[in-house]
Amino acid sequence: MDDLLARVQARVAERFPADLERIREYLRMPSVSATGEGIREVAEATGAWIQGAGGSFELVSTPGHPLVLGELPGPVGAPRLLRYGMYDVQPAQEPEWSSPPFAAEVRDLPGVGPAVVARGSANSKGCLAGFFLAVEVLRELDAMPLTVALMIEGEEELGSPNLPAAVRARADDLTAEAAFDLDLTAGLDGQPELILGCKGLCDLELVAEAGDWGGPAIDLHSSEQAWIASPVWALVQALATLTDADEGIRVAGLDGGQGPGDGDRRLLAELAAGFEPVEHLREAHASRYRLPGGPAELLEALLFRPTLNISGISAGYVGPGGKTIVPSRAVARVDIRLVGGDPEAAAAAVRRHLDERGFGHVEVRLLDSYPWAKAPPGNRSEVAMRASYRALGRTPLPYPLAPWCAPYFVFDRILGLPWASGGVGHAAGAHGPDEYATLAGLQEHIVGAAAFLLAYAGLPEATS
Repeated sequence: MDDLLARVQARVAERFPADLERIREYLRMPSVSATGEGIREVAEATGAWIQGAGGSFELVSTPGHPLVLGELPGPVGAPRLLRYGMYDVQPAQEPEWSSPPFAAEVRDLPGVGPAVVARGSANSKGCLAGFFLAVEVLRELDAMPLTVALMIEGEEELGSPNLPAAVRARADDLTAEAAFDLDLTAGLDGQPELILGCKGLCDLELVAEAGDWGGPAIDLHSSEQAWIASPVWALVQALATLTDADEGIRVAGLDGGQGPGDGDRRLLAELAAGFEPVEHLREAHASRYRLPGGPAELLEALLFRPTLNISGISAGYVGPGGKTIVPSRAVARVDIRLVGGDPEAAAAAVRRHLDERGFGHVEVRLLDSYPWAKAPPGNRSEVAMRASYRALGRTPLPYPLAPWCAPYFVFDRILGLPWASGGVGHAAGAHGPDEYATLAGLQEHIVGAAAFLLAYAGLPEATS
């Protein structure tokens, strides 16, 4: 593999100036799933990338945005893997962008170096284009080692609402022995991540407004609070029952899963060896952790404990001057990060908890949801990912369960496939202004994608 990978690196370097312009052209095409801007055009452009890499594709209609299914064929009898990807991006309306978000300008960023600044450069059209370029290079070298089935959606930033049904309907086209995803996961130090699971998400809206319980149907002068109930107090008191004073969850049924197994603990120990708690506090602009313990204990809490967070509260008037009112409506957004169970069950648990404490008048609405996902440690995709990192001189940060969510549940909970996610190359700023991917990171990512495919194909045959 070493000689072939050296040839890949050389060819990627030769092609990169021209290939960088192709990546920038792709990034200049908006594909904002929240508004639908450019979605169809970028779905078709993604299909053109697949064809350019020697494959075929189909745009599958859904109740929302189209799903791109495709295949990049390899040698007869070679392994068949499934790759997930996304072609949609977040809106880019922040005023702090220092260059137009869809101009894909190349800029020399302080402390970072030359980078493409664009919405989607980090998350995740930059790495998606890089993967297709890796396959192109392997075909040039007559070295495409296996077949890759493709499942590329245009609704990830909306919570993948139509992906599960589409995957179930087209499961026969998605057969594989394992699955993977690739991204630009490395920090500025070049150390990439290795992801083997992610938490689920239950995003709730809690609303208190007028009804048979009381409360005004219009904003009232605050003197009326002497005898008319306040929806704001109703909501605040309901929220206060969800956790204790130390923010420990008090809702029965949200106590998490079984915790880390032996394989997970080995990964936690590996992760903790490279974790600097003080450095993370600096990055988080926080003065202390709310939990005691060292790196291992803190990481276990981050990855294997559920969370219940208030992400926003809206009620009444907080503008200039004074406006003393009893607001007629109060709204809170609550997100629950799940380690076990399903989002619907979590929402039902919150509903039951509030009913039992006399807050039946506070509405609970499930907005977005993601089931959790968990790959078995040591599976062949992980082994191949680690081998590709070693070939490039990189050591991973392994996450047995990432604290964020992604639609990897379609791998293990629908298709029954082992999987891993990771990828070399540095990018940052996803969902914010001046999102970027470094030029060096994009070039390394192309090589890393090829290295992963070669590493998987070179694994010893699985034994039953």
